[in-house]
Amino acid sequence: MKRTYFFLIALAVPFLMAASYGQKRHRHVRHTAQNGDIKLGAYYFDGWVTPSTGHLTPKLRDSFPERKPKWGWLTSTPEIMKDQIDVAADAGLYFFSFDWYYPDYDKKNFVKDPLNHALSLYLAAPNKSRLKFCLMISNHAGQEIGPDDWPAVTDEWARLMKDPDYLKVSGKPYISFFDLRSLLKLFGSVDALHKALDDFRSKVGQGATIAVVAAATGPAVQQAKDCGFDMVTGYNYPNPTYKDNQIEHHVDSLDNFGNYVWNRFRNTALPYVPVATLNWDPRPWAKGNNWYSRSVRFTGYNANSVYRMVRSLRTWINNNPSSTSRDRIALLYAWNEYGEGAWLTPSENDTLHLLSGVKRALSN
Repeated sequence: MKRTYFFLIALAVPFLMAASYGQKRHRHVRHTAQNGDIKLGAYYFDGWVTPSTGHLTPKLRDSFPERKPKWGWLTSTPEIMKDQIDVAADAGLYFFSFDWYYPDYDKKNFVKDPLNHALSLYLAAPNKSRLKFCLMISNHAGQEIGPDDWPAVTDEWARLMKDPDYLKVSGKPYISFFDLRSLLKLFGSVDALHKALDDFRSKVGQGATIAVVAAATGPAVQQAKDCGFDMVTGYNYPNPTYKDNQIEHHVDSLDNFGNYVWNRFRNTALPYVPVATLNWDPRPWAKGNNWYSRSVRFTGYNANSVYRMVRSLRTWINNNPSSTSRDRIALLYAWNEYGEGAWLTPSENDTLHLLSGVKRALSN
């Protein structure tokens, strides 16, 4: 997912301070974990519809063959979506969280935007009931959503939430937002945003469980609660906090840093949906002096590192039942973020067997 990255740094570097203001309009309930295994999902980024989206760069295509899916680089076809559902479900995944877009360049046709095409394919797939789905609203720069946009987008979200395979958390359809700051900026105040979220819940009918990406600090989580969110979560934690000049780090350090971030969400004002960053290596999207070109990267990504990350997620949820949802949901970054180096799809020459790490960790 190409995005504005100073916000992601806020996820990993706990500096975001926020005041507690606004009146609480509805009750947030901390649930106790139930017996049973975790419900593990993966973020799905649909930049692989056509080369014209710009995500399939020559560098990605020519220099990173291990990332090329067994179906080829362009995976948004009905047949391939059907196969992806089966492959994911066979490995033990419970849901896809589709990155959902509302592009500034064509707001009237956002449902048919190429970045939302995979979701349409999933909805039409004959085997979709094998895998639940939900939305991650990617409301970063170029995709921002404000009051004027709210009626149209919430109509669409409410329509999707009526699908029998839509993921429910705390008994209600679950949806998450990428950027709280963008929402606050466009809605103008905590109260206005809170009202918009409540209006959306009313539109859904059965209500909704609404999460937002938040920095790993108590004040940031409190701000999310004041705005009317039910939960907090993350998208990825690529650990941009290294202060030495070393560019490459072993992928196991992502496991260590992930646990550090998750622990900072213990006993905060809202339940937390933990996210495991499987890998980070954005060299295919590095160009000039952009953010990607200055980023660290990780080595050693394989089935065993995936196994360790998923096992860590299970362990953290088991050890912190009061800090997460009673549904025990968790997320992996990512199913197909090829440009940023995090993927699970089997490759043409599947020497990494990444999904075997997921299956082993969930069955062990």
